Amino acid sequence: MESEHLPGGSGGVWRIAGADGVTRVHRPTGAWTPAVHELLGYLNARGLDGIPAVRGIDVEHREVLDYLPGATLDPETEQVSDTALAAAAAWLRRFHDAVREFRPGPREWRQGVQDLGPDEVICHNDPGLYNWVVVDGEFAGMIDWDRAGPGRPIDDLAFMCWSGVPLLREIPAPDAARRIALAAAAYGDTAPAALLDAVEARMALIAARWQAGLERQDPGTIALRDAGVMARHESRVAEFGARRAQILAALETMQPNRGSDA
Repeated sequence: MESEHLPGGSGGVWRIAGADGVTRVHRPTGAWTPAVHELLGYLNARGLDGIPAVRGIDVEHREVLDYLPGATLDPETEQVSDTALAAAAAWLRRFHDAVREFRPGPREWRQGVQDLGPDEVICHNDPGLYNWVVVDGEFAGMIDWDRAGPGRPIDDLAFMCWSGVPLLREIPAPDAARRIALAAAAYGDTAPAALLDAVEARMALIAARWQAGLERQDPGTIALRDAGVMARHESRVAEFGARRAQILAALETMQPNRGSDA
């Protein structure tokens, strides 16, 4: 078998070409893995596109998943087209619609044992650009489901915009406003200004979840802290707060987008 170690996640992943010629991904597991596998099995049975299928556990106790060919991107230096952003937001809506009836009861997710609240679904919780699968510049799927768990659908969309617009770094306010409105319209039933509010709330939630992860001694969260990711995030959120009024003003000058309720 040919094995290639790729950075990322909690300790990285291994892309392995098996004796059957099929390439699969082998990833470290945790207490949350059974719940994530249950989720992915449900979504595959519902026919959701752009997600890996679970193929089991290997002899080293790593999960084995389908490899989704394509590239992942760095939101700090790269930006997808309007078409790809709209496709990703539309896919996110298909995911949320598919998972809406999946109510498995209390399960151990990465954030701990949780059940769904009345306004929650199981969210991906980390649909950043680095987890998109991109083929020829177009959105083709979503990987790294380890942080899936209960949440509000708009929080997933907000996180996608944080990384995919992107809002985590400075771009001209009119461009940011236009792409927020584009994502809101592609997702549907979402006002762009409400989505901008949700981004701010979602960034605060990240800090709270990271703190909880550190208290649980979660290895992935500790790795983020030690790599300086948390400190960089705090700086980006502060910078976004300073730009937010300009983006909101640009949104208010735009005509309401078809498909949104702004």
